Amino acid sequence: MISKLPITEVYCEAMVRPTVCKTPDIVINIQRRLAQMLLVLFFISRQLKFRTWIAQNDKGIIYQNKKLGETEGVIVSLKDEQLMLAFDDAIRAALLIDCIWFKNGSLMPAVMEIEHSTGVTSGLSRMKNFKDKYPPYPTRYVIVAPDETRDKVIKEANKPQFLDLNTRFFPYSAVEELYALCLKRNLRGITEEFLDCYMEPVLQK
Repeated sequence: MISKLPITEVYCEAMVRPTVCKTPDIVINIQRRLAQMLLVLFFISRQLKFRTWIAQNDKGIIYQNKKLGETEGVIVSLKDEQLMLAFDDAIRAALLIDCIWFKNGSLMPAVMEIEHSTGVTSGLSRMKNFKDKYPPYPTRYVIVAPDETRDKVIKEANKPQFLDLNTRFFPYSAVEELYALCLKRNLRGITEEFLDCYMEPVLQK
């Protein structure tokens, strides 16, 4: 349960979990950080007038006493999106992708996987599976991860099986910077290409 996201810092003030919990504290901390990033990506998308798909297994995250999956701007079912209507295989492939942004029923600005502590390969594989099941369409395939994992992201994204994703790296610091800018300046009227200022292409030529 996330109680609030301060303006200048992105962190989890409170998380409610069972009283009896055998999950190691380090795992809980990882889960909290992942939830933070997912919430921040959602708030950025809302500021930019996007609609957001949140992974099916993350829709139960509680923010301000409300499930994230029940929040305005979060897509309940991918079958509700015009771009996905005719592609059942792609819908199934997208169910566990952390975050997908849609705009105006005709654009897909970004497909994103958050990789905090697990191998980058799992996120790349989910995005690759989705791409293979969806017709060629302009979007950004993005790994969201701690700044210090940049070299690892570059290495994994440049493996032959992932080259066609043309992966971008969206470091936590850039996510938080964009979030703070959205809040401070109440951004309006910008295009999704603005995202390219924050998402670094990592494909080696």
